[in-house]
Amino acid sequence: MARSMARRAAMQLLYERLSGGDAGEESLQMVLEQLAEQTETKEGIHLTKDDKAYMEDVLVGVNNRRDELDEVIRKYSTGDWTLERVSRVDLSILRLAVYEIFHRSDVPGNVAISEAVELARTYSEPKSSRYVNGVLGAIERNKQEG
Repeated sequence: MARSMARRAAMQLLYERLSGGDAGEESLQMVLEQLAEQTETKEGIHLTKDDKAYMEDVLVGVNNRRDELDEVIRKYSTGDWTLERVSRVDLSILRLAVYEIFHRSDVPGNVAISEAVELARTYSEPKSSRYVNGVLGAIERNKQEG
């Protein structure tokens, strides 16, 4: 499976956890079935060893560093976009991308941003992709400068 599909699955599982679910093996199988239907993959989507390692790292890392990630997101959110007003989908996307930017050396910042914007376009409101892009762009610029 391509990394972008593993990222989509991870985002959906992060959203499930944020919404009170357990995001366990049964949830993962359901997410993979949905992704296969969306991409019209007849043989289904199968996780490689690398996909599983990536997803496990992201799920555990975001969970363990949630306060740190939220503080970064809060710092770069502007206007009416307080963390409490951010939708659960957008918050899941932002946490995933911020985690990748700071804790996944194999994911360039511009890739994390681009993928997050695409996730927001696919799973959220039209204005969300601009918000996600703005927040993550500011984070990445600050990281590069600092």
